[in-house]
Amino acid sequence: MEQHRKAPDVSVMQMQTLEQEVKTVFDLLSEMFDRVDEQLADTVNALFGGDTLLAQRVRETDRKVDAQELKIDRGCAYILETFHPEATALRKIIAAMRINADLERIGDLCKHVAKKVVFLEQSTLWRSETHIIDMADAVRTIVREAREAFIQQDRLKARQVLAYDRQVDRAYREVIEAIIALCHNHPGEAEALVHLVTMSKALERIADHAKSIVRSVVFFIEGVDIRHQKVQRTAGGVASSSS
Repeated sequence: MEQHRKAPDVSVMQMQTLEQEVKTVFDLLSEMFDRVDEQLADTVNALFGGDTLLAQRVRETDRKVDAQELKIDRGCAYILETFHPEATALRKIIAAMRINADLERIGDLCKHVAKKVVFLEQSTLWRSETHIIDMADAVRTIVREAREAFIQQDRLKARQVLAYDRQVDRAYREVIEAIIALCHNHPGEAEALVHLVTMSKALERIADHAKSIVRSVVFFIEGVDIRHQKVQRTAGGVASSSS
């Protein structure tokens, strides 16, 4: 008697396909991280080297970041429309969309810094009189640590990044204080120093986006939303001890 093969379970096949689609989105995000990390490195090198050609390359790279953002968004939309994911898969897609937006904003901020490199050509005091180099190095570190937390899906590393952000905030305050002093003592360089203020703020905002990224990492791993914890506590929500 001929034996009939059991038809494959459609739900199992859909689950396998869903997992593959989610993996594809996460692979694209990993590429996005690499591209943004390179863009940030070029931004910092252009800033400290006064390299306007490298700064122009940063601005051109941002178009690739924007294109990658759209590609990831389309992948997430396809998953939501096709599979209507629940539980873990849904958290991953929500997190992916948040991380994608944060990475795109980091790219925009790199472009913003790069556009202003040309305004610092006539000023040299800021290199020796401010600690913006240390601040920029700290920003690069926090972005790379956020990337590692995402790649490794490491919730402990993700939470550590939240503490690193405080170092960036402290360095930012010190840089602004130094710039104010330079403006007072060297008014002839005030125009360049004003641009340096906005560049410093952009670097500080990059660190904020890295912090937002690791909050999304914690969300898809633990299922806990650790954004705006003071608001959650006021509203009676449950929040973790990290901020």
